[in-house]
Amino acid sequence: MSYAVFFDKDNATYRLPVNPEEIEISSTQDIEKYEILKLGQIAIPTYMELKEYSFEAEFPHRPLHYVETSGDYRGPDFYLRLFEQWRQAKAPVRFIASNGIGDDINTLVLIEELTVIERAGEEGDKYVSFQLLEYREFGKKSVVVITDESTPTASPTAVTKKEEPAPSVNPKSTGTHIVQPGDTLWAIAKKYYGNGNLYTKIVNANKDKIKNPNLIYPGQQLVIQHEYGIFG
Repeated sequence: MSYAVFFDKDNATYRLPVNPEEIEISSTQDIEKYEILKLGQIAIPTYMELKEYSFEAEFPHRPLHYVETSGDYRGPDFYLRLFEQWRQAKAPVRFIASNGIGDDINTLVLIEELTVIERAGEEGDKYVSFQLLEYREFGKKSVVVITDESTPTASPTAVTKKEEPAPSVNPKSTGTHIVQPGDTLWAIAKKYYGNGNLYTKIVNANKDKIKNPNLIYPGQQLVIQHEYGIFG
């Protein structure tokens, strides 16, 4: 079993050339401990800490037979420059991983640590160890000052108002799918067919729109076909 791994940034999706064999997910709950007289120590759960994702991926220096992106091959240096640009931008990227069996991973992360390894006898190939940290979005707060105009000497009252993010729109499919930020062909195939490996069905049905299976863009309208017609 292996994972198809994608990163989505600035409306472009990049698939790793070789599927990692495993992804380690670390999830910890913060627990406060207290000493209670005549009772002893007790534990109070508080909040869930940020998840961490770690894995190693191979980046071959040429398009070998097991490379998943042979139709759009990029060398190791292309990806390393890309990862470094994202880190320098100090902004999250969307991390998507699927093994075609369990629930997919689809979340915003920060690239906390990258370790590049070059092994003897595999000159040009690079192995990269990723350590990703979950990124939680938080709304900005604005302060609205309300004054009583009839009483000039009245003290102003500060009201804190949280700006709610605009809801995302995901139209119900009627034979088509509108690509949303973070979408991949793998994830779309998993949604409609129950198996991400069937993304080639979507490619074949949209040859006029999809020139590179690793690059789809928000707003694209894709036809979703089924053995018995069009999905409703």
